[in-house]
Amino acid sequence: MSYVFTAPEMLAKTAGDVKDIGSAISTASANAAVPTTALVPAAEDEVSAAIAKLFGAYGEEYQALVAQAEAFHAQFTQTLAAAGTAYTEAEAGNAALMAGASSAQTAPNVLSALTTPFQSLLGPTSVGTGGSNGIVALNSVAKATSADPLVALIMGGTFNPTPDPGYVTNVFNSYIQPNPLFAGATPQGLFTPEQFWPFSPNLGNLTFGQSVTQGVTLLDDALRGPTGVLTQGNSAVVFGYSQSATIATNEIRALMAAGSPYQGQLSFVMIGDPNNPVGGILERFPGFYIPFLDVPFNGATPPNSPYPTSIYTIQYDGVANAPQYPLNPVSDLNAVMGYFYLHHTYPDLTAAQVANAVQLPTSPGYTGSTDYYMFLTQDLPLVQPIRSIPVLGDPIADIFQPDLRVLVDLGYGDYGPGLNYANVPTPASLLSVPNPFTVLPDLAIGAVQGPQAALVDLGLLPQSALPTAYPYLPSLDPGLNFFLGQPSVTGLSLLSGAAGDVLELIPPIT
Repeated sequence: MSYVFTAPEMLAKTAGDVKDIGSAISTASANAAVPTTALVPAAEDEVSAAIAKLFGAYGEEYQALVAQAEAFHAQFTQTLAAAGTAYTEAEAGNAALMAGASSAQTAPNVLSALTTPFQSLLGPTSVGTGGSNGIVALNSVAKATSADPLVALIMGGTFNPTPDPGYVTNVFNSYIQPNPLFAGATPQGLFTPEQFWPFSPNLGNLTFGQSVTQGVTLLDDALRGPTGVLTQGNSAVVFGYSQSATIATNEIRALMAAGSPYQGQLSFVMIGDPNNPVGGILERFPGFYIPFLDVPFNGATPPNSPYPTSIYTIQYDGVANAPQYPLNPVSDLNAVMGYFYLHHTYPDLTAAQVANAVQLPTSPGYTGSTDYYMFLTQDLPLVQPIRSIPVLGDPIADIFQPDLRVLVDLGYGDYGPGLNYANVPTPASLLSVPNPFTVLPDLAIGAVQGPQAALVDLGLLPQSALPTAYPYLPSLDPGLNFFLGQPSVTGLSLLSGAAGDVLELIPPIT
C-alpha cells in the first residue's frame, strides 16, 4: 500500500515562495520591455532598419511568453494555496468523522467539509452534499481508496532465511498470482531463521526445533503484531516451503487454538510440506523425536483448518512424500534420493507446471478448506546418478526404470475413491499386502517398456514409440497393494510416539 503525507503549513509556505518567483518574473519583464521592443536603428540605411525590426519582433515574442509565464505562476500559486486549504479542511472533516459524525443529520455537513475544498481545487465533482446520492458516492470512494490490500508473506526454506527477489518473484508468479483468490496480492519476503544445526553453520547454531519456534514468533508478529498485516485490517496469504511450511503449520495450530480469528482475511500456500497429511515425514512417524538435532515429528498440517490452504507435493520427494510402508528398502532409498534431486526444485516450477498439478481426492463429506496437489515425477530419483553418465546414461536408466518404479510404488498407498484420501493424516505402517495379479503383469510390461524407451533414447526408434502407460509413466493409483484401509493410528505410529517421549529427555547439543 502506498501513502501520501502532506503538511499544509509547508504547502502555504511554498505557495508564498512561488508567488515571489512570479513577482520576480514580472519585475524582470518590465525592466526588459523597452530595451527589447523599442530598438533604434544603428543607422538610416535599410539594412540597419531591417535588423532593428527583426530584433524588435523577437522582443515582442519574448514579452508575450513572459506574460504567459506570469499567468501560469499566478494560477499555480492559487492552486498550491488551494491545495493547502483542501488538505487542512479535509483533515478537519476526517476528525469530525472520527469523532462520530455518522448520523444521517451530520453526514451531509461532514461530506460538505470534505468535498468543498476539493471542488474549488479540481472543479465540480459527482459527490454532492444533499440527499442520499452524496452519501452513497462517499461510501463508494471510501471502498475504492481503502479496500483491504492483500499481502503475500513469502518465507524461504531451510538454509534460505532471507528470501531474495528472484526467489520471491518465482514462487509468487507460479503459486500465488495465478490463483484468482489472490488477485492483486503484493509479494513481500519475510525473514525466518531457517537454520538446521549442525548443517547450517554459516547461518547460526539454532537447531531445527529452535529455528521453527523462532520462525513462528516472527510469522505471528508479521500477521498479528502491533504493525502486523492482519492487525492493520489487511488480508494475507502466507507462503511456506519445507521448514517454513512447518512454521506455517504451527501458526495455523496457534490460530485455531485462539478460536480461528481472521477468517476471510488469511490463506496459506505450502510446498514441500514436511507435515503433509499423507506423505509428510513429520506425519509418517508422529511423536518421534531426533535428539541432538532437535527434530520433533509433530504430525500433520491441520486438515480441518478454516483457512483456505493449498499444499503442493512432488511425487517421491522424501520430505513431503515419504513412503507409507518403510520396510520397502527400494522405496526408502528412492525417497532419500528424492530429497537431493527433487525437494529443492519447487521454486523453479513454472506457472504452467503448477497449473497442471494433479488435485488429490479428499474424503467424502470433507468440510475443510485445504486443497492438495501432486506433481507426478517421470524420472525416478533412484536412477538420476546414472542419467549423468554421458551419452549412455539415459538409455541405461530407462532400461531399468519401469520395473524399478513398480518396486518403488509398492512402498506407497493408492489415491482415489475408496482408497487413500489426501486430507486424512496417514502414519507409516509395517504391513502391506502386495497384489500379485497387478504386480507381476506390471513387472512384465516394464521389462518390455524399458528396452523400448532405451532404443528411443539412442535414436533407433522414433519419439512416437515411447511407452504411454504405467509403469513407464507415473501413476497415483497403480493398485500394487491390497487396500487395507487408511488408519490414522498404526502400530508403528504408537511405537514412534513412545520412543519420542523417551528421546525428548535428551537435550539438544548446541
